[in-house]
Amino acid sequence: MKSLTCQSCGLPFSKKFRGTNKDLSKNSDYCLNCFKDGTFTNHQLNIQDMEKKLLEMARHHDGLTLEEAQQTIKILPDLKRWKMTHIL
Repeated sequence: MKSLTCQSCGLPFSKKFRGTNKDLSKNSDYCLNCFKDGTFTNHQLNIQDMEKKLLEMARHHDGLTLEEAQQTIKILPDLKRWKMTHIL
């Protein structure tokens, strides 16, 4: 199964873990941890907070190595959430 890349956290996810839109349809841009019921799960999160979150995940070995976290942090500015000028 091909994995998708969350346009908020930058991590890969499978179709099973797609976020949901307001109408509860599946959203292939965002994972379920970042996007639920048509809105981001953490509205106050900024790109710097996301970087800290990824590094913390790596420190606690939550399925992410430090190298993977650093590579993901590099792509964050290119992801849809962080390019947005307004919230959907």
